[in-house]
Amino acid sequence: MKACFILPLALALGASARAQIIEEIPLQPPLPANAPQTIEEVVYRHGNYDDRGFNRAVQKVTVPTLTVYRPAKPAARGEALIVCPGGGYSYVAIDREGHALGRYFSARGITVAVLKYRLPDPSVTKDGLPLSQQDALAAVRYVRNRAQEWNLNPKRIGILGGSAGGHLAGSVGVLGQAADGTRPDFVTLLYPVICLEGPYAHQGSRTKLLGASPSPERIAEYSLERRARVDLPPYFFVHAKDDKGVPRQNSELFAAALKEKGVPAEVMIVETGGHGFGLGRDAESGRWKDAFLAWLGKLP
Repeated sequence: MKACFILPLALALGASARAQIIEEIPLQPPLPANAPQTIEEVVYRHGNYDDRGFNRAVQKVTVPTLTVYRPAKPAARGEALIVCPGGGYSYVAIDREGHALGRYFSARGITVAVLKYRLPDPSVTKDGLPLSQQDALAAVRYVRNRAQEWNLNPKRIGILGGSAGGHLAGSVGVLGQAADGTRPDFVTLLYPVICLEGPYAHQGSRTKLLGASPSPERIAEYSLERRARVDLPPYFFVHAKDDKGVPRQNSELFAAALKEKGVPAEVMIVETGGHGFGLGRDAESGRWKDAFLAWLGKLP
């Protein structure tokens, strides 16, 4: 089903949201008029709604954007959070894993930038950097470059992602470089895809990201549990025991590899919530929000 994308600004209803500054910013110029045109699609899905009753999946993204939620009362430490929604690298689950988090954390003083990223296309990038990773790295750099304008601390720019968006955010932690402003200062992963090989691999995400027959070297490059090294930023993981979509071992294996290298890594395993719970499907899976804010407050 095709539909026109509803600008996130239209979601800013209610007293708390009206106090925020919300804008959608393109991360690259629009395609030239003579370029082949692809119509972005938005699917309105039933069930698993966010706090506003939406559960939209965005497909065929050609121009990546950041929807920025700037709080009326910024936190004293000036944190910012780029949010990468999941969707198995097949679509962008823009509401429950995107805008809902933007509203929630901006109401608590954190500037949040929800990333609508281009989906990977291995036929276009071949063995180069996937389009989704290009956009997420650009998002970190963009927000850091706006630190003075938005009253942010340029050394407290983090990234968060859920499911395949967790793989995207986690890979930005690995790929980002301080020299060009793309290295996040902290990484938060909700029920993330980490493993692209072995018994806990998420085959669907691997195929969408790397193609049907990637080389062993290419698979290893994006199997994040194999990419731990000493200079990575701190990581915070959240996973449910009853997650049948992405086993919790994805979080546990990467966290263990990070700790072995001396990188701070905290894993929060909740009893229930399944997969894709966003801000929380029940009280148990919703506990992560306070735990994350407490963890963030302890970072140097």
